[in-house]
Amino acid sequence: MALFPAPIGGTVLANDFAPSILFAVLYSTLMPLMFRRLWYRQFRCTLLIGTIIFSIERIALFHIRSQAALAQERNGFSSFSSSIMTYQQISFGMGFIAIASDVVRLARSLLVNATYGPEKYSESSAAAKGGGVSPPSADTTPDQPRARSMYRLSTGFLGLAFLIAVIIGIIGNSNYSKSIDINQSNADLTANLRIASTAIAIGLSCIVVHITFRGFQKLPRVNKRGVTIIGVIYTLIIMIGTYRLSVMWIKTTSLTASSPLNTPGSKALFYIFHVLPEWLATLILLGIDVRETFGTGLFGDWRLWDERKKERVKRLARRKENRMNSTDSEVVEMKEQV
Repeated sequence: MALFPAPIGGTVLANDFAPSILFAVLYSTLMPLMFRRLWYRQFRCTLLIGTIIFSIERIALFHIRSQAALAQERNGFSSFSSSIMTYQQISFGMGFIAIASDVVRLARSLLVNATYGPEKYSESSAAAKGGGVSPPSADTTPDQPRARSMYRLSTGFLGLAFLIAVIIGIIGNSNYSKSIDINQSNADLTANLRIASTAIAIGLSCIVVHITFRGFQKLPRVNKRGVTIIGVIYTLIIMIGTYRLSVMWIKTTSLTASSPLNTPGSKALFYIFHVLPEWLATLILLGIDVRETFGTGLFGDWRLWDERKKERVKRLARRKENRMNSTDSEVVEMKEQV
């Protein structure tokens, strides 16, 4: 029998029922924040789609865990499903990385916006709602195209690297059920891929924090609150990754109650250092006004390079047309009221 990596979070046992119900309820309480983010135009931001999907998925995940815990209490391990175990390992392995990937794009908007001088500021995503950075002063704030290009390049690379971490993690965790009762080499490959995915996520998180704080030192107009939030979110992400690495070396030959990560103490550490930080990070991201704090507008900073002359002319024409349409609507509304 192969010595395979013990599942993160352990096998679902009867003592998982209460915490699973608790976190299902906690994620359900975030639904109004998700609704506000999707429904109201002034809060809508596509950069958090991954976090919103993750939050909804977590409600389903903890419902499944609660039902499995209830079934285990009644029927023992006869109710165990290897496919459900694999799904949970994929979900726990990818959730915190998905959040970290979303925050990279928030950091990009925050930093890039602060590099615009007065003559270029109207191109920024912050100009759409005046957030993330104060409008530049013509007397003191020069345009910084090289810095802007550097932040776009570095954050673009980091976003791609997070995607690689996700792919490695999916491959490793999707083979989890195959690592049980099969050859040792397959079990070792699964363990190594899981470790690699988590280690990459931790390293990338540290790099994002470093770039953001260096940007804060060099760009005086960066929103301090946004920098603080990025630091807090990635601290939670690194906490999750550190916990995962600390237990990933544990291997077992059985998913029964005697498995190392099934003890009450191990389960408590899992919920405190893995599940709770995920919920806190999600609460922060859904609770704040990201458009105001990071200056994202609807799509964030999506450009690969600065706006060209033709693009600028078209954008200004569209903005003028939108203002005219808005004014016409207000006139009609006033006439109707009279």
